[in-house]
Amino acid sequence: MRKGILAAALLLVPLALAQAPTVSPTRGNGPDAYAKGQDSAAVNQTIELILPKATALHLDVTTLTFDLTGLDGASWPNSTPDFGGQMVCVYGLQDQDVKTQLGNNFYNQVQTLPLGTSYSTATWPNVTINGGGAVTAYPPIKLDKNGELVPGSKNYFVCYRTFILQKFSNGKQWHLTVNRNDPEGAQGIQHLYIQDNPCDTFGAATGLYELPNGATLELVPRNLQAGPTGTRSGNNPQQCGYKSWLDDLVVVAVKVNSDLWGKSTANLTYTLATTAW
Repeated sequence: MRKGILAAALLLVPLALAQAPTVSPTRGNGPDAYAKGQDSAAVNQTIELILPKATALHLDVTTLTFDLTGLDGASWPNSTPDFGGQMVCVYGLQDQDVKTQLGNNFYNQVQTLPLGTSYSTATWPNVTINGGGAVTAYPPIKLDKNGELVPGSKNYFVCYRTFILQKFSNGKQWHLTVNRNDPEGAQGIQHLYIQDNPCDTFGAATGLYELPNGATLELVPRNLQAGPTGTRSGNNPQQCGYKSWLDDLVVVAVKVNSDLWGKSTANLTYTLATTAW
């Protein structure tokens, strides 16, 4: 048995060696460089690296689903939903959205806290959701230990999910936008919010932006758009890794109030543009 295992292991060694790429010497087509001296000689050589222009995006989650059916069922209103740690629904801290007008660095866009809720950066790539307590039933309701209605438990609420978007640009400047263009005649999501958190600056508050149908948003502030993206990921390799693609944590929130039952849809298109080479 041991001899058989050893023989099999020895067979794998040549296979691994055969798969390794080999490089043969490069031979020049132009005039040779040569020199001669009594004590030393020197020749010059130019090394060139030629890369194609490239701008790229990678999105692993092409469908992001806020499935609230786990808040319903036979045990309603005492549901115990399990979202696998990938979605949180919380009650609002206020009756209305809280809006703040931002300046030129944020393209003069309006920061929005849905019903006063927000998120705080935790350990990359996780975030903490700040709200008025977890929602455990839909329609929303809570009962205390005596079976009495908990005040405010029938209010509107907000659900949060996140995902990783990877971007690549080997230019000197770039910007990232998102456009919402829902299918004609489809039942649309009424209140959708979004924000982007580049891994190299993860930890700084950026807020969210409301994204209605037909709107386009700038996702990254002007001062964070210097390229190439590989240089930005190198600013924080612990969170970004040693790679030329830059990881962004995108936070998406949905406010649930008077939405119709069934599936509501929002179609988003992310566009990375390299603006200076």
